[in-house]
Amino acid sequence: MAIREEVLLLREAEPFAGADVAHLQVLAFSAERFSVPAGEWIVRRGEASGAGWLIRSGEAEALEGSGPRRVARLGRGAFIGALSMVGKVPHRVDVRATSRVSGLRIPHDLFIRVCSEFPEFGQLVLANLGRRLSGSVAELERVRSLFQQARSFQQG
Repeated sequence: MAIREEVLLLREAEPFAGADVAHLQVLAFSAERFSVPAGEWIVRRGEASGAGWLIRSGEAEALEGSGPRRVARLGRGAFIGALSMVGKVPHRVDVRATSRVSGLRIPHDLFIRVCSEFPEFGQLVLANLGRRLSGSVAELERVRSLFQQARSFQQG
């Protein structure tokens, strides 16, 4: 896959939405390429890989719980581990390839290096992640409110 196509995939991924093409070219050119056969793990819950993973081809599934339970199907353009890439935060889910998966692995050190060269890039990524976090917090507040309403029905 040409760098140009990888840049387009990165630009569509939530953390990099709206990023300057030149910044994404540096990221794509410097990123590690990976390939995982079907059935192998891409990331494991609790592991702090310190990297983000962009799927270029193939499919994977995100699993959580001891069951485990599938919470998402991931395909071309999916980005895994944004918080691990930015801050070395442990992964919250397990991700397993359901077919051969290939893509880009963006280590934390590479991300930080690009941000130090292009501070506006780092600000954009953090703003994108902040919006996602705000949306998650708002959704949690909505769910909390629903639970409180349900609890009041039981007491009445």
